[in-house]
Amino acid sequence: MTLTNAYTTIAALKQELNIGQADTSYDVKLETALNAASRQIDRHCGRRFWQDPSVVQREYYADNPYLCSTDDISTTTGLVVRVDTGDDGTYATTLTSNTHFVLLPRNADHDSRPWNEIRIVDADLTSFPLWTSGRPSVRVTAKFGFATVPDDVNKACLIQATQLFKASDAVFGGLSFDAGILRVRETLNPMAAALVEFYAKPRVA
Repeated sequence: MTLTNAYTTIAALKQELNIGQADTSYDVKLETALNAASRQIDRHCGRRFWQDPSVVQREYYADNPYLCSTDDISTTTGLVVRVDTGDDGTYATTLTSNTHFVLLPRNADHDSRPWNEIRIVDADLTSFPLWTSGRPSVRVTAKFGFATVPDDVNKACLIQATQLFKASDAVFGGLSFDAGILRVRETLNPMAAALVEFYAKPRVA
């Protein structure tokens, strides 16, 4: 077992749990808790907070001729936007940033946030096709995710991983402490959920 795109470290979780850093007897259990907590946060928010190690290709249907919603784009480094203008799946037309399109939200990178929309800025030069064939018309090559893990996501991961780490000690769904009972929930711990709620995408009923 190794950490896989976890939102904090084993060292930080050991500190949270008052486990000595040199004590490796719990490492596998800690890794499991961190991986599981990170994926719970992903599912709760409907997005992920780790960055692709290298660029990947994803295809999208445009919302309209001038706007295309995408997954989170973490950096403009390596970004390529291509359009299928022939309805043949070749994506032969490459668009140029700030000439044909801009990324939205504007200034997202100044707030350590990703971009998730591509906006056409010169409709005389190009637009996003909307093919009745059902083919997606936009291909984006990029690193997706967040460039850095937000502090509140990091803290939420620590809280959730702590609960999951201790869950194996639960009896009938509860953990006994001097102050009372900590209930083990299938969903995020309420404090963890509150920390990441800002990042959660709207849920479709």
